[in-house]
Amino acid sequence: MLAICPFCRARQEVPDPAPAAGVTCIGCHRRFAARRTAATPAAEPAEATVLRIERPHGVFDRPAVVARRGAAVAAAPLPRAEPASEDDPGPPILAAPDAAEERAAQAALSAIRRQIAATPQQTAQPAPLPDIAPEAPAARRIGVMLSKGGVGKTTTAVNLAAALAMAGRRTLLIDADTQGQAAYALGVSPQTGLAAFVEGLADADEALCPARDNLWLLAGGKALAGLKRLITRKDFGGERTLADALAPLDARFDVAVVDCAPGWDALSVNVLFYVGEVLVPVALEAMSLQGFSEFLQSFAAVSRYRPELSLSHIVPTFLDKRVRGPAALHDELAALYPGRICPPIRYNVKLSEAPAEGKTIFEYAPRSPGARDYAALARHVGG
Repeated sequence: MLAICPFCRARQEVPDPAPAAGVTCIGCHRRFAARRTAATPAAEPAEATVLRIERPHGVFDRPAVVARRGAAVAAAPLPRAEPASEDDPGPPILAAPDAAEERAAQAALSAIRRQIAATPQQTAQPAPLPDIAPEAPAARRIGVMLSKGGVGKTTTAVNLAAALAMAGRRTLLIDADTQGQAAYALGVSPQTGLAAFVEGLADADEALCPARDNLWLLAGGKALAGLKRLITRKDFGGERTLADALAPLDARFDVAVVDCAPGWDALSVNVLFYVGEVLVPVALEAMSLQGFSEFLQSFAAVSRYRPELSLSHIVPTFLDKRVRGPAALHDELAALYPGRICPPIRYNVKLSEAPAEGKTIFEYAPRSPGARDYAALARHVGG
């Protein structure tokens, strides 16, 4: 049967009957109960009853039944919820988080706590660098990484890079994902990109695509699959392939932001040998926390060889204060990483609409909560 998500209105086919545990939306990844609409009982010919569904029960307004008598319609006015302010989003939609989801989230948080206890040297705040460091690269290198997909890595990388560029920083956005969605999100169609540049098939002027004022893109895409094979075939030094190739670009830029693919492979290791800071977007749900726990183990293994590598920024994403679960998980993360937690990114449908228009959130909806949140994140990260 066809189900419509009560949160983002995405349509999807679900089994008939739907499972008792509910259905996970393919659009916003929230769980909701799928129920078949009850048939409207037959009415007298003189009084036809029409069921008008306003919105799902417990979310906004209650359904209302409108009695239609001839051409006249008699109905009590629907109770309308007062619009909530941004500071007071109103009562939670759900009375309590889903029990299974809550148990999974707590298990993931426990694993993160164990990882922090096992590797305290990796989670300690790194000592600040001196103001003058001739050996340091000219550009800051920030990797946006997490092995779990669907947490907002590309959205975060694109809009963070755009915000830094708007602030006057000469910014390089590097797409290290075979999906190559950064170019789509920016509305550009580069002819070449990262793979060709690293393999020596294109020089910097050919590979760099001007995307906005102060913003250039090294595009990803399917060609990165060949680059991964090149890295794995090297007898030694394969983990530094990306860093060695991109080092000459440091003098051109103030900051480089790397959008990484989900999962863990040779290219992910290369990114960690290139960047100096890691920014981790963590969606406020159990599976994302589990992915974060697994990423911490991989990060600890690489950081033994790069002690200067810093897990600097943790960005909670998909925060919806109308639901108690995400807000509670945000508080848990803030308690675990008080010095690294960044301003959260609230759930905002405009963020999912902007890439289809080839625009950043600042161009598509500059007054939206998403634009304000990414501007705050850029101020936090950029110092």
